[in-house]
Amino acid sequence: MALLKGKFSEIPSDAVILSEDDAVRYQTKVLKDWKKKSDVWAFNHGSTILASVSAISGIYINNYYRLKFRLAHYGQIATYLPVCIIPAAMSFVLHSTFVLPSVVLQKDCAVCIEMRASAIQAGMGSVFPAVLAPIAASSLALRYNTYQVPYLVKEPMKVFQLWKKQTKPISNILFAIFVGQALLGSLVTYLEAKSIERVNDKLTLLGYELERQDELM
Repeated sequence: MALLKGKFSEIPSDAVILSEDDAVRYQTKVLKDWKKKSDVWAFNHGSTILASVSAISGIYINNYYRLKFRLAHYGQIATYLPVCIIPAAMSFVLHSTFVLPSVVLQKDCAVCIEMRASAIQAGMGSVFPAVLAPIAASSLALRYNTYQVPYLVKEPMKVFQLWKKQTKPISNILFAIFVGQALLGSLVTYLEAKSIERVNDKLTLLGYELERQDELM
């Protein structure tokens, strides 16, 4: 049975009316159980792809600042966890929570949903790591005395100048990562919507064929 949205006056008498939560669960189950996996790969793997790309960006940014602050093997977990793992997990959760349900229910405009997905992915895949990585790296550098880092409370301007100095060499790369993450978030959301549309079209066509068979019988 295809999931369709409509007014109460337009709903057939034999239709099953679902709440929004039930509709999301139903459509998700249909897509997960769909036999032709090529039809639904974007829906089934979109969130995982976004999380993976966020993790890759986080690893790159984290490694850059660790190298700049000469951390070597010091505090690897202390930087990789907040800069790589957490943004990846948040990218997965936020996309699954605030984007996919809207794609399933089609209750918002397509552009609005894609913009939301872009903002989430750009934030988790570039902004979040770019902010946390220098903070984590400089804190560890101060703790292990691997790089001369001024105290933020006493010399905030020197801290800013240090951040500017260390970040300037990859500023263009960071901007490219930001744009790339935003575009990827939009693209994945578009493909997820196409997966749902493709499955609904096939289910609707199947429903019409079954109705015709019943009429002929």
